[in-house]
Amino acid sequence: MELKSNHATEILNSLNEDRKTTKDFCDFTIIAGGKQFPVHKCVIGSISEYFKKMFTTKMKESFLNEGSVKEVSGPTMASIINFIYTSCIILTHDNVYDVLEAAEYLQITSLKEQCKIFFKASLNEENCLKIRSYSNRYNMGDLVQAAELFISENLGAVLKSGDFLQFDVDDVKYMLMLESDEELIDEDKYRSVISWTKHGVCDRREHFSDLFCFIQLDYLSSEFLNDVVRKEELVCNSLECMNLLVMSVTSRLSGAQVFKKRKGQFEKILIIGGESCKQSVVKFHTKTNQWIKMPDTNIARMYPSAVNYNQQILMMGGAEECDGPCYNSVEMLDLNVENPKWDSNLPSMGEKRCAFASTLLNGLVYCAGGENDNDCLSSCESYNPEERKWSSIRNMNKTRYYHTLVSAQGEFQLVFFGNF
Repeated sequence: MELKSNHATEILNSLNEDRKTTKDFCDFTIIAGGKQFPVHKCVIGSISEYFKKMFTTKMKESFLNEGSVKEVSGPTMASIINFIYTSCIILTHDNVYDVLEAAEYLQITSLKEQCKIFFKASLNEENCLKIRSYSNRYNMGDLVQAAELFISENLGAVLKSGDFLQFDVDDVKYMLMLESDEELIDEDKYRSVISWTKHGVCDRREHFSDLFCFIQLDYLSSEFLNDVVRKEELVCNSLECMNLLVMSVTSRLSGAQVFKKRKGQFEKILIIGGESCKQSVVKFHTKTNQWIKMPDTNIARMYPSAVNYNQQILMMGGAEECDGPCYNSVEMLDLNVENPKWDSNLPSMGEKRCAFASTLLNGLVYCAGGENDNDCLSSCESYNPEERKWSSIRNMNKTRYYHTLVSAQGEFQLVFFGNF
């Protein structure tokens, strides 16, 4: 019989109490910010690669009982030592950047992860650019993706934030290159360039013409070009900017170019299930080329079909494996909530199906054909998400599977390959 106790935790707690009080077993003192921190080499060296190398190589500190860390302040070192002994740390907007820099310098991976969790949970319009900058600097790829996705989805608000004025020209260029479906986003980009340049006009004027080139004048109205852009001193004093403005206005007057209004587009693609990853779900953001892991489906599904109803992903049917039994069950992922999870509490289809087609038309979900456990199908059915009810509809003229069903101009159209 193997028995376990919690003495490992008790030992660490006892050592933590020792360093705070009697210091009977402390064998090293860290000096930071003019303060001394008695510690145990075995504890500090086990979690910090920096101290491990200090204690195990022929650095002078390995022969002494104290060492100075000038790169870390006293309060930050106190918090980090407490984290090493207790696994707890209080992070705030005021100290997290100092803690991250210290965690990187001292090579404490677990503390760096805690900073990453804090940053992800606190992303907002004011700090997203700074978080992106720090995560790039310290090679935290998933945090870079999270920050860039937030910026892309909240571009207008970020452009108007106070922190935007503090960033360097490369960050501004990055912002201007992002696409957005927000109304008047190109006006916001133009105004942000003007504000950023005038915030430090003596040093930033030289960058203005380069930044102006990123403004898509085709998406600005003629009224905005005439009433705002044409009268701006920074534009008028730049030959390059004036040439771009004249070209845009001239092409409109000639009829070769008209004001373009942005249209909505598919920004995110969900990839669900498959032969080797039957429960896996990932999201691809088309604007930032980022892959993001989403919650797994509740059951493995091969050859299911899915539709997007008001940002609610309905996943229907499928099979657990090749030539295995088919499902008629349905689950839903609500992308409107902050932490979505697949909900299986939905009514099942009238018939088990895999390799079938579905589409959305006039607020109803339509499913057609496919295979069940024994036969190819010509049957069709519809689902009313508001009433949570499935209904049979007229069959197709032929059995079909591995086909596509689309809606166009209020009608169904079947697109298929092969003679099924």
